[in-house]
Amino acid sequence: MSRRAIILVAVVIAMLSWAGLAWLIFFTRAPLPARVAFFILLFVGLAATFVPLAFYLNARFARAEAASEDVRRPIRQSAWAALFFVICAWLQMIRALHWIVAVLLIGVFALLETFFTTRDTS
Repeated sequence: MSRRAIILVAVVIAMLSWAGLAWLIFFTRAPLPARVAFFILLFVGLAATFVPLAFYLNARFARAEAASEDVRRPIRQSAWAALFFVICAWLQMIRALHWIVAVLLIGVFALLETFFTTRDTS
């Protein structure tokens, strides 16, 4: 699949998931299945929203040969960013989010991405 097709699919998925999230927020109550659906839709919406940004940042700042050959890297990075925001939203929901926790989460995700990036290039 080409980059343009991946970005187009990501935009369509983002619009559908954000519409589903809006419907969930405005027309349902907050029992447990709705909360689970909220976090799933939030993850899909954020990940799909971050895909074009990740493609742009990889094209702009990554090495030319690394950015052109691996289309999975921006998708993986957008999933990491979405997972970070979903975990922060969950921690905020249970009133456990603190700036130190957020910084530690960023550090963990940065270490994981470094591990996957160095593993892919060797």
